[in-house]
Amino acid sequence: MPIALRTRLITLTLPALCAATLTAQTVTIGTATAARGQTGYGAITVPAGADSGTTIPVAIVNGARPGPTVALVAGSHGTEYASIVALQR
Repeated sequence: MPIALRTRLITLTLPALCAATLTAQTVTIGTATAARGQTGYGAITVPAGADSGTTIPVAIVNGARPGPTVALVAGSHGTEYASIVALQR
């Protein structure tokens, strides 16, 4: 069952394979976890299916204080790499 994260800015639906955990102090997506005021890095593992499996890099920046949430997503179409480069910069 997908997990939906809703804020004033966006609605992000995460498939069950990358279960997200949100608490008052930490955010975890895939293997990335960040406590308040911290940055965490990890990955979401996509199992093999019709295509070979892969991992999707994830970075979480968890603010020191509560507030709005934003998700920055790049590379939603595999051949459109410009958005990936722009987000990394």
